[in-house]
Amino acid sequence: MPEQNKIKPKIEEIAADYLDGEKLKNILDFAAWLRAGRMTPTFGSKSSVGISYTTRVCYIKIFAGEWYIWPAGKKGAYINDFLACEELKEIVGASLAACKPCGHNCNSGKGFVKTVCGQDYERICGCCSVRFHNPDAETLEIIKRVIEHRNSSKS
Repeated sequence: MPEQNKIKPKIEEIAADYLDGEKLKNILDFAAWLRAGRMTPTFGSKSSVGISYTTRVCYIKIFAGEWYIWPAGKKGAYINDFLACEELKEIVGASLAACKPCGHNCNSGKGFVKTVCGQDYERICGCCSVRFHNPDAETLEIIKRVIEHRNSSKS
């Protein structure tokens, strides 16, 4: 395989090709924070519309002018922490991935009920429940605190 096909760009090397302004600043800040905490984003895949990265706590998707954080983790541990975070209640509720059907055909296309801080949301995808779309600096600070809390509780 030619060496050039093995190139796996870092977020910092490619983000400006997809984002600008506050979105670019926010994703670079988040990537730097992940690296400082030894949760280094690694290249996942690239398509004609965007690029994906993975860490042990989340997936990062970058598209033309947009970016997402999808919490991950074993058995949904991080997702559950985001669902229970009172500070993110409204943002998480608005960020739940609805089955329309979504292609995963969750629960025969009916989706699932997810509870966020005591409020039930229906027809939610079971594969990718929470997606933070273009998180601003304030939302990123809360996301970081949830991740830090989860990491410190595992120690």
